[in-house]
Amino acid sequence: MPEPRVIDGRGMEPPEPLELAVAELATLAPGEELVMLLHCEPLPLYAILDRNGYRYRAELRADGTNEIHIQKT
Repeated sequence: MPEPRVIDGRGMEPPEPLELAVAELATLAPGEELVMLLHCEPLPLYAILDRNGYRYRAELRADGTNEIHIQKT
């Protein structure tokens, strides 16, 4: 299994992390994973993922980082 692609958006200003995620999702192969690291709950991203049939799970790390794992279905 390939290493997941990681976007660390914790130091970025909105909407840059969302724009990067959308660009990466367009090239994501089935079975490949994209991991987003953010300091916020990315509700607009969740809406895009739901609308386009991506599978995702989010977990909150102890340091307050939202870690979102995204896969193409």
